[in-house]
Amino acid sequence: MWTLEFQVMCAALAVLLFFHLFMFLRLAWPKPAPAPDRELPVSVVICARNEARSLEVLLPVLLAQDHRTFEVVVVNDRSEDDTWEVLQWMKPQYERLRPVNIQADEKFNYGKKIALGVGVRAARYPHVLVTDADCRPEGADWISLMASGFRNGRSIVIGHSPYTAEPGLGSVLERYDGCMKAAQYISFAMAGLPYMGVGRNLAYTSEVFFNARTAQRGNHLMSGDDDLFINAVARARNTAVVTAPASFMTTDATPDLATWIRRKRRHYTTAAHYRLGHQVLLTLLPLAHLVFWAMMVVLLLRGQWQQAMVAGAVMDPLLYASTILVKPKRWK
Repeated sequence: MWTLEFQVMCAALAVLLFFHLFMFLRLAWPKPAPAPDRELPVSVVICARNEARSLEVLLPVLLAQDHRTFEVVVVNDRSEDDTWEVLQWMKPQYERLRPVNIQADEKFNYGKKIALGVGVRAARYPHVLVTDADCRPEGADWISLMASGFRNGRSIVIGHSPYTAEPGLGSVLERYDGCMKAAQYISFAMAGLPYMGVGRNLAYTSEVFFNARTAQRGNHLMSGDDDLFINAVARARNTAVVTAPASFMTTDATPDLATWIRRKRRHYTTAAHYRLGHQVLLTLLPLAHLVFWAMMVVLLLRGQWQQAMVAGAVMDPLLYASTILVKPKRWK
């Protein structure tokens, strides 16, 4: 006779099967990568605060992209280092570089949203591609590949931004967490349920940006603007996903484990402002994992090996699928 624990475990397993079959399976066998679109004019927008050294490394690489028409708008967001001086020094060398300055004001304290709005408003072209100063494109086709997502009338393009590998436990946890999170939000977007994107590799039209009604949902938050923006405006009909490895924008690793934990805590506070349906799905997945393994432990402790082995025989293919879903050569 099957015990109550086994039945609860089977219910959790059914939830996990749903996510794997209808969500994650799309990422395991994605559609062929689109051809780069080198003709679409694109404005790359970077919000930089105290990023002088990072910009010295990023901008020469970014401005050498193999794309016909583009500009790089860098918003100096109240920097206290020599970021603005670096931009002024580099501007004569690169005609596509457009620095924009925001003066510090002690009366106002705000997150990235205001600086991003300044950058998008200053952009010459309606198709905007955003990233951060501590990122590096995987190749010269980054702009063109992300621009290809705008085909067929799409106005939002979601990309992937892995972390660089560094020694230490913190780097391992950060890369694993970033990889699993990307597999989740990209799979959801492929299934027609886009709920977030990362501001390190994200594209959209300026019309979508300025028409978004996210002010009441995110003005009091100091981070997570990209999450709330995508959650508010992204739908199946207007969102595309680009997963070609050359479209990745690699991000510098977090300096230490404590900083990464603080960032994770901020992300969870942002997720509480997602749409209700997304909150339910995003809670259901980890809850199903937790319930399944908790019931497995209970069955093993009670010596009910047969029932545990039956559930394990079904779970084993899911574990194997999870290990090959995000291929190391593609997703780092």
